[in-house]
Amino acid sequence: MTILNTVKYYINKEDFDWGRRDITLQLFHPQFELCYAINGIFFRNRESIIRFIWPVLSALITLIATAFEMMFIWRGITIKDYTFATECFCYFFILGSVSIVYSSVLLNRPKIFELLNNMNNDFVFICGLGREYRKCFLDGQLLIWKLCWYWLIFIFWVASLYISNTMFYLLWQSIFATVDEHTVRPLMFPIWLPKDDPNRTPNYEVFLSFEILLIFIVICTFGLYVYILFHLLLHYYNLIDVILIALEELFDGLDVSAATLPREDPRRVAVQSELNARMGRIVRWHLSIFDSVDTISSVYGPMLVYQVMFSSVVICLMAYQVSEQLSAGKFDYLFGILTFGACVQLWIPCYIGTLLRTKALSLGDACFYCGWHSTPLALLVRHDLIIFILRAQQPVAIKFTGLPELQLETFSSIMSTAYSYFNMLRQYNSE
Repeated sequence: MTILNTVKYYINKEDFDWGRRDITLQLFHPQFELCYAINGIFFRNRESIIRFIWPVLSALITLIATAFEMMFIWRGITIKDYTFATECFCYFFILGSVSIVYSSVLLNRPKIFELLNNMNNDFVFICGLGREYRKCFLDGQLLIWKLCWYWLIFIFWVASLYISNTMFYLLWQSIFATVDEHTVRPLMFPIWLPKDDPNRTPNYEVFLSFEILLIFIVICTFGLYVYILFHLLLHYYNLIDVILIALEELFDGLDVSAATLPREDPRRVAVQSELNARMGRIVRWHLSIFDSVDTISSVYGPMLVYQVMFSSVVICLMAYQVSEQLSAGKFDYLFGILTFGACVQLWIPCYIGTLLRTKALSLGDACFYCGWHSTPLALLVRHDLIIFILRAQQPVAIKFTGLPELQLETFSSIMSTAYSYFNMLRQYNSE
């Protein structure tokens, strides 16, 4: 219980100084820089050659692995072992994401630096505002922090299951199996070699180490990519909540009688200046959401296209693999968990895309009901309010060339397509 309480204490940030005014992105989310450093983005020594070592090695290793998987797929199709072929294709898809993630990040370094600088400015500025703004913003950031660790725990749990399952079975063979049982040493992923046995020494040891390394690489790329993507998007979803508070307080604490004074009157000028400042802040936040979501889409667009294009096929093949195992009286729980993870990695950006669209469209309603009809001060900013309401009708969407707007409708469509492919495969197999 002590370890569990310590983990809970850390995830809930119970030791964090919530009252300090100098909270920055790096201070609240120290894991963010580490995640980008793994992807080849250094924030202190930005031009260091060292940053390329891990991405280049990872890309080369996964290219070798994808070449092997292509050979395995061809072997499975040739001998009509479709269970072997489908499993290899799923791993081929997962490994193919590594190079796309690294290239998307490294080719868009200036955009990433600009994006994170804007996020840091949001922290600094909002934490200097009133208590209600701080609480709303930091509560949202705490949720992102928790979701980060929940996701990391999930992907490391899946990876540890793959490794521990193999190691336990290998240990069992070493202790209890007899020489005449002709047991085959287990590997995490199926392997075939032409005119050779992958299970003989030293082939087995080399392939086992290679597969463990591949699991670690996929966690550091695709696993962290999913986290970084939802962190960035949820940051701006959280910023919309701050805008809603600003709209509610647009006319609070101002001299209502100043609206009837002449334009040159100092009291009216002061009120007008304050209203313009408040409205300007709202507009800047609103525009930054559009600009930042467009930047996120351009940076991670290739990977999102890759996800959307292949997810229906991969989820279909994973479900087919699980069903074939069940038909044979076995249940591959590892592949079942991997199938669940494949659905979740697609659901996350689609769900957040719907949240962003809905919340952003609500800004127009919030502006209309901000109380302008009950105060003469609305005359001072009526044109600004009209322009903002019109601008808020444009939805905030994750868009990229060849990519539909990521919404829950997109997720539903992909899952329906996967189910159709699954039924076709089952019918073909039954014939």
